Amino acid sequence: MCWKFYLQQQEAKDAADFFFLWMAMELAPTIYGEKPGTLLNLMNTSKLRMKTLWLEFGSSMLVNSNIEWIVLKDEPGSMKILFYRVDLLTTSIHDKSTRHFLKGLGYQVTMTLPEILHYFKERFQNRCPHEMGIFLGIPLKDVMGFMGMSEECHTCQGMWQIYGDPVSSLGIMQRIEAVKSQVADWMMEGYAVADVFHGMSLKIA
Repeated sequence: MCWKFYLQQQEAKDAADFFFLWMAMELAPTIYGEKPGTLLNLMNTSKLRMKTLWLEFGSSMLVNSNIEWIVLKDEPGSMKILFYRVDLLTTSIHDKSTRHFLKGLGYQVTMTLPEILHYFKERFQNRCPHEMGIFLGIPLKDVMGFMGMSEECHTCQGMWQIYGDPVSSLGIMQRIEAVKSQVADWMMEGYAVADVFHGMSLKIA
């Protein structure tokens, strides 16, 4: 089932229930290993007070999950949070090419993951730095292409702009969509949102 259509159908639910469902959909690609991190802007609006719900339920919602998080920016009506898997993000940033790229942006080669995230948070205060793409699982070639640091040509666009050979990038996008669609199917079958947060061991279609 198309996960976007499913979410639209669920909007009339209790605000907290819908928030939990939305969070499960958004975090599923990271929980199930298709991307190392997910950036969410939790805003309080007249329709849904996401920041308030997160502050009330967030910690308990993700207890025993494989997800960690860091608040990048806390403002009166919103909170920008990077949710991530330590294992996946550690592997990503230790890639030799990625380390070289980050070094050019002021990151030290000896930095640990917490130190990298702390430095990124400092850079995030004034703008969203381009290296965010690395934390979200966007291929380095596409991040560098977007920054004008590559000779690769812009070839197409989906969730992000793709440079050079699009096959691997499109594959990542397809897998992200597949995970979200699978979660929608699970919810239709009666599984609980907590099952997704805990990474229930069902095969992604």
